[in-house]
Amino acid sequence: MTNQTSMLNIKMKASFILLIVAFTSFTIKLNAQITAQQVQESFQKTGLSNQYSRLFFNQQDIERVKALYKQQDPIVKIAYAALEEKAQEVLKEPIQTYALDAAKLRIPSIHNFATQLPSLVMMYQFTGNKAYADRAWAQLDKFIDYPDWGANRHFLDAGIGAFNFALAYDGLHDYLSAEQKSKLKAAVMKHVLMPAKIQMEKRIWWHTAHHNWNGICNGGIIMAALAMFEDDPQLMSHITSLAANALPYYINSFEPDGQSEEGLMYWSYGLMYTTIALESMQRVLGTTYALDEAPGFKKTGWFPLYVSGPVTSLSIGDDPLKNKRSTTFFWFAKRYQDKALAKLQYDLCLENKQVTWMDMLYYQPDMVNGPSPLAALPTDNYIRGIELMSLRENWEAKGLYIAMHGGKNDANHGHLDAGTFDIQGLGEVWAYGDLGRDNYTFPGYFSKTTLPDYLDAPSEPKEAGRWHFYRLRAEGKNCLVFNPDYRPDQNPTGEATLLKQHSDKTKGFYTLNLSNCYSRDVESYHRGIKLDRLHGVITVRDEFKARSSSNLWWSMHTKAKIKISKDGKTAILSIGKKKMYAQINTPLNVKFEILPASYLPGRTFSLTQNSANEGFQKLAISLADVKEGAIQVDFSSSKAKVQTQNQSLNQW
Repeated sequence: MTNQTSMLNIKMKASFILLIVAFTSFTIKLNAQITAQQVQESFQKTGLSNQYSRLFFNQQDIERVKALYKQQDPIVKIAYAALEEKAQEVLKEPIQTYALDAAKLRIPSIHNFATQLPSLVMMYQFTGNKAYADRAWAQLDKFIDYPDWGANRHFLDAGIGAFNFALAYDGLHDYLSAEQKSKLKAAVMKHVLMPAKIQMEKRIWWHTAHHNWNGICNGGIIMAALAMFEDDPQLMSHITSLAANALPYYINSFEPDGQSEEGLMYWSYGLMYTTIALESMQRVLGTTYALDEAPGFKKTGWFPLYVSGPVTSLSIGDDPLKNKRSTTFFWFAKRYQDKALAKLQYDLCLENKQVTWMDMLYYQPDMVNGPSPLAALPTDNYIRGIELMSLRENWEAKGLYIAMHGGKNDANHGHLDAGTFDIQGLGEVWAYGDLGRDNYTFPGYFSKTTLPDYLDAPSEPKEAGRWHFYRLRAEGKNCLVFNPDYRPDQNPTGEATLLKQHSDKTKGFYTLNLSNCYSRDVESYHRGIKLDRLHGVITVRDEFKARSSSNLWWSMHTKAKIKISKDGKTAILSIGKKKMYAQINTPLNVKFEILPASYLPGRTFSLTQNSANEGFQKLAISLADVKEGAIQVDFSSSKAKVQTQNQSLNQW
């Protein structure tokens, strides 16, 4: 080793140590305890005692939005029209009553009302029409008489109920009578805040969870406590501090790249309540106590972009299937004064013709006047933490795109999907790496799969379990399956990690180590995805060494029509007049076949209820009695472009 190299290494190590120290210092600061006394003092400084509305908007905000509407601002026009349409629908709907879902767990009416109330409150604010407030109160009055809001059974319901209370109490404050306010406050104290205080002091699991429950439950509690702070400042400041001190467990889960292991729906679900809780703290207390300064949290507004292709966003785990590119939140752009993110959100909202009530409030027209930021972004992206890798031809709507998902199989709401890939191009989706979640109330959906478990001897199931559902198994993904039987077909605690990556103007690739996710069946297994931008060719290559002679399946789910060539080596995928060619590069002795989007041949999970995968079929390759080898499939919009070059992953 030369002196120059040695010195460079010393400098690098020193820089790394400084980075760790800086990060540790920040984490200590982030996790420093917020005291009840601090909360009381912060409230006193803002001087907002008995001033409403104050949590999410004030009268100046309403007047600003109304002025933008008169100016026919496109964002506000879309939001206003949607809110008015929704509010009119709600006026015609019956009042919801107390009932549990089919799993005897959730109270659906509390969740449903959370989608109805914003339209009623905002339309009351914009028009002064008491019909909207009357309808909101009619439902709230019914909630008051509910036997519970789920606090001791499914606290997520109580957290959302707290938000419902906070928005109604704050946004309808001038409408509600003293008696109505008193009844509402008594109900939220009984059904949410007092049970929450007891559970938070015991540090119950949801309170310190690293996933969406934390942001929703703690966020709802913060909003409710700040809404009625004056009633008992000492108690409300204590409750607020308990909830705020637990938020970092969730906020830190977005380190290092703003990623969410739960996928986009739960990313949005959890952050919707978290961001408006932080907004309430900033407005009512004048501070967030730096809770929103965590580096990963500051990046997470960009997460939807990096988990989206040119046509639609990807589904991960229990995400529902998507048919468009998901939006982010204007709140992030406003909070961090990020004009590029604001412009991205502006363009997506107009593209989808959808704007939420929160986006309408936090949208700032002077931040969206610049050019689209997409052209300046890298075409190849790797999201750490969830090990999501994507390659794109360009940032145009019809460009070629492939993504691959790795990470941990035991992620919250995760599936056995390590190595699954998505392909988009020509303005269409050709390969769906995830078919979405199934019905949460189906028996066994959230039950740990046992008898047989991953390392057990093969046997038939005795009851339904999570890893029996087709959409959750590797065979329901675009993954390899070794020796299919009734056991989980990937290790439920396995983890897939990045091996190698490269990106330049002509090509990009990523390789993933999947050995740990298939530890029962393989000694080693790697999958690579590659995009040749010069020739317009996508490659998916698998290289494996099994523990013993094995039967395995390669699968790809698609909504395209499939026609297989006479030699079985080429599959022509068609969507309308558009075509994508898939060609087997290796091995030479296999052919494509078409299967239904259901369990692989030879098995039925008779105890498991599955939803039909309508419109999907599976392009498949089977190999019998093989111990090691490679499978490579190339994709291109032109058969003439498909390469026949057979390079090992080490040669990429």
